[in-house]
Amino acid sequence: MKNLFLLICFLAIFSIGNTQNNDSTNIGSKWHPSIGLNIEPIPVYSISGTDTSFVNSFSMSPCFSYRNDNGIGIIYSPKFVIGGATPGIYAHIITAGIEQYDKKIWDYVLDYSHYFFTGNTSIPYTPLNNEIYTSLTYKKGWVRPFIQAGIGFGKDTENISSTSAYDIGATVGISHAFSWSKKNASYLISPSLTLNAGTNQYFSLLNITKYIGRNKKFTKIVKNSAAAASANRSAAANGRGRNTGGASRSSGTIIPANYIYSSNMAESFNLNNIGLGIESEIDLGSFSIRPTANMYLPVGSFAGIGVIGYWQLSFEYNF
Repeated sequence: MKNLFLLICFLAIFSIGNTQNNDSTNIGSKWHPSIGLNIEPIPVYSISGTDTSFVNSFSMSPCFSYRNDNGIGIIYSPKFVIGGATPGIYAHIITAGIEQYDKKIWDYVLDYSHYFFTGNTSIPYTPLNNEIYTSLTYKKGWVRPFIQAGIGFGKDTENISSTSAYDIGATVGISHAFSWSKKNASYLISPSLTLNAGTNQYFSLLNITKYIGRNKKFTKIVKNSAAAASANRSAAANGRGRNTGGASRSSGTIIPANYIYSSNMAESFNLNNIGLGIESEIDLGSFSIRPTANMYLPVGSFAGIGVIGYWQLSFEYNF
């Protein structure tokens, strides 16, 4: 599966080069700053006596980006959790890469992100603090096929030996863009149908597996036994406000319902769900509003989980 991911990255980079060469008249060198705000759900610990469970709260993320006309740029985004035992900042994210959405034939993204977690005890522990994400969309036809892939990696410091950790995800899908303009505003609505696969070993905030890190049902999806324990810290540790950065191994932890004691399970790459999504955008000059909603219908070993929802509301102003 690692070879598959590398191949997808190579194809994305090759397409980027081809597109830029074929559309060189539109290439510029000016740099443009922008500011924005993203609002989305995130699971937080809910502690009642000796019982620990999860509920959805809100994550708010200001974004500061600086890109040139080629799409090359950098983004800084601090993330704040609104609920939980310790509301406040839980991560700083720096992203660098290339993103283009205004070419005639292709949309493409190739980004690297590093997550600087603050150890906030409101959210579950994750060892995945690096992400490589790529996507490629063919825009020529009425139906737009696309492919996305991502890998998250880091060190699981909850283990005594501090082992390496990774998760891989991939998506293939189709979409169609309905767009129109009225007065001084332009509008876009894009429904999509996707097939989503991955290893799903850890709780994460990866772009490719939003159905894990943006919903309280993640405990029924995460497979890795160490990750399950880390993602479900004991009520006693959280009640004392200890910033352990992971889970204690006490009886207060919750193990996912579908967890199986198998050394091979953590490495399996499987089809996980079918996604139904809709993205919309309203552009008012330099100001944009982008609501997004997704429903994931679990399949295979996750079929009994029920529908998993995800949404995001984004605001952006380009200078």
